[in-house]
Amino acid sequence: MIQIRTIALYSHDGQMRLIPLKLGKVNIITGESKAGKTAVTDIIDYCFGSKTCHVPEGVVRRNVSWFGLALQTAKGQAFVARLVPKGDAKSSESIFIKTGMEVEPPAFDQLRQITNLDGLRQLLGSWSGISDYLHKPPTGQTRDPLSPNIRHAVALCLQTQGEIAQRDYLFHDSNDNFFKQAIKDTLPYFLGAVPEAYVAQRQELKRIRGEIRQIERRIAEAALIRGEGIGRADTLLSEAKAVGLTDLTDGASREQKLQVLRAIQSSPLPANHTGITEDSEYNRLVAERSDLIKEQRVLISTFDRARIFEGTSKGFSAEAREHQTRLAAVSIFERDGHVQSCPLCQQVIPEESASPTLRDLRAAQDYIGERSGAVDSATPRIEFAMQEIKEKLSGVEQQLSANRERLSAIKKSNQRLQLASDMDSRCALVMGRISLYVENVPDVPNFADQERQLVELKREEERLAAALSADVIQQQLDSRLSNVARYLSEYAKIIGLEYSDSPLRLDVKNLTVVADTLARAVPMSQMGSGENHVGYHIVAHLALQTWFAKLNRPVPRFLIFDQLSQAHFPPDIDQPTEPQPSNADADHLAVKRLYDLIFDVVESSSGDFQVIITDHPDFNDDARFQSAVCEKWRDGLKLVPEDWPISS
Repeated sequence: MIQIRTIALYSHDGQMRLIPLKLGKVNIITGESKAGKTAVTDIIDYCFGSKTCHVPEGVVRRNVSWFGLALQTAKGQAFVARLVPKGDAKSSESIFIKTGMEVEPPAFDQLRQITNLDGLRQLLGSWSGISDYLHKPPTGQTRDPLSPNIRHAVALCLQTQGEIAQRDYLFHDSNDNFFKQAIKDTLPYFLGAVPEAYVAQRQELKRIRGEIRQIERRIAEAALIRGEGIGRADTLLSEAKAVGLTDLTDGASREQKLQVLRAIQSSPLPANHTGITEDSEYNRLVAERSDLIKEQRVLISTFDRARIFEGTSKGFSAEAREHQTRLAAVSIFERDGHVQSCPLCQQVIPEESASPTLRDLRAAQDYIGERSGAVDSATPRIEFAMQEIKEKLSGVEQQLSANRERLSAIKKSNQRLQLASDMDSRCALVMGRISLYVENVPDVPNFADQERQLVELKREEERLAAALSADVIQQQLDSRLSNVARYLSEYAKIIGLEYSDSPLRLDVKNLTVVADTLARAVPMSQMGSGENHVGYHIVAHLALQTWFAKLNRPVPRFLIFDQLSQAHFPPDIDQPTEPQPSNADADHLAVKRLYDLIFDVVESSSGDFQVIITDHPDFNDDARFQSAVCEKWRDGLKLVPEDWPISS
């Protein structure tokens, strides 16, 4: 919520001109031509973040250094001032801002640049309550997404002298096609057709869709792995059944199948020949082979340990010899001399200064020499032991080879033994393949909980997508426009506008007012007379501002009408100020009806918005009109005092 408390102007030599306004009321500035009335709207527009200063070249622009506005916001007060562009410059980035619970226009010497144009727009947008809604154009359209800002909101609040009588467009600055499209895109938001929680819901929908994608990807990967794994597991189980390792049925679950495969992997290899008891020689050779294999494993393990010990002892010997070589330097000392004398100059070294002492070094040398000798003497014995193990291992391998030949010969002579041997080989092969599979099969978690979560997320996604769909927003927009049309028709009938007996509506696609007559729809551009054009501009903006106030929409709570009587009184001719007779002409009555409508609508709003009017008439016979007059610029009084100096 923003309303204007004061309009402030500063001269180049530090003088200040203040125009106080009433909040939630009608404020009228009346006066002669060329007094500066039209510049008021341009000053307000400039201080509300316009890229260009539209104040006409002349006294107002040359004799004023800063334009300022004292504002009332929902959280307090603020003062905004903007440097008047100099020379050929169209704008200025020098902007002063001050906020607080109570803020009065500061002195001239306090004005300085606090922020720039972008910063000003951001602050004004936040004071108005504009959210982070992002309008995305329909699919197939190439324009960029657009966020509403204060400039889009101000376009719904200003009517300059050239706009209020315009028949082709309704809103401020909508003669610019790009800005006109921006108003079309953002008007549904300002009307309230977009949910208040739109941004939060849009973010939540984005988060939910991302989570859905993650869960679906994990479930798909698990399904792929589970599918490949089950196919391989079924093949291995079929092979295991063929060799008698399991009797699991085909209808078992994946978990049961994996459990059986793991049990087969951890089981010992079955001996199919155990049932062949009549061939004692075969059984003896099998038992002998088992003993030889065990002995072979023991010898290999012993040889490995001996080799490690040999490497360790050789490493110790090498380190010991290196240390012994370093300590050999103590031999330059005379063994019979003073143990604490310098070997070069024979000067006695104090006991406390020698660390370690010569005696300690010789003792260490002797100790290392003894231990190194012991290790060196043990090395040949280790090598002899390793050679002995090699010979035993060679003997065991020869016995295993002989045993294998005898077993082969017996199996060839006995058909049943041959079959048992083949079965052993097949079992060993199948168990080996099962072992390889079980060791490498991925651990696929149970996704039952995530599948339930996925169902819930998709249900929430569907709900949010429906709430944010273009169809729902369009329905909400139609509902809002229907309410605005009710006010529009009511106000048009009060002032007796042409076509007010037909249903009226706001056309957001063309940004105009349309009368739906029995014959056809008549847009404002086809309604004759300037009186209709001015009247429909006024009733349309009053209807919108009434709706904005009722729904507390983020639009500045003021309307500015410049020269609303121009369709009845030429703007360059001063109007009489004396009371009008009872049989006043139709033009006076028509203008009075416009003012009365504005007074009635503002009063019924209970201060929710204010109206600022700059115009020629001064109705002395109308007490309500006179109480609303805040400035009369006549008899030399103007917007800019005549004694203000021109910029150097």
